[in-house]
Amino acid sequence: MTDTNLNEETDFTSEASESASSEQKLWPSAGQKLKKLREELGYSREKVAQSLYITVHYVEALEHDNYAKLPGHPFVKGYYKAYANFLGADTDQLLNYYLNHVENSINQGVQETQTVEPGNRNKSILWIAVVIVLIGALAGAFLMMNDANALSSLVDVIDE
Repeated sequence: MTDTNLNEETDFTSEASESASSEQKLWPSAGQKLKKLREELGYSREKVAQSLYITVHYVEALEHDNYAKLPGHPFVKGYYKAYANFLGADTDQLLNYYLNHVENSINQGVQETQTVEPGNRNKSILWIAVVIVLIGALAGAFLMMNDANALSSLVDVIDE
């Protein structure tokens, strides 16, 4: 493969500007970019894992943007940077894809939590209160019955 082809394949700038111009469209993920480039270069996940001294599971998690299966944020950034270097990609652009993908995920999560209806929380609290009152009433009735039985036993002992 020539240097010209490699530069064309790793040039994410035009795609980033297309994504930025469309507000509704999310930035492509860093993992998708690396997977595509790895496949174009003919590398297996095993080869990448061996070269980067990480497990194949980490390579798969990076390519699928499954950050829950990876250690913390600094490690993910380091893995992406090493992976991009290995493939000859522009690390700064790739890290921008990663950071934008994470930021969009966080913003989407914030929007989802803002749509939770406050009435549902009040209903949950009400049901919990009802259950606590019922348990208290049952416990009180049980204790009163035990006290009544103890009192009648005491009266029987005194009568004898």
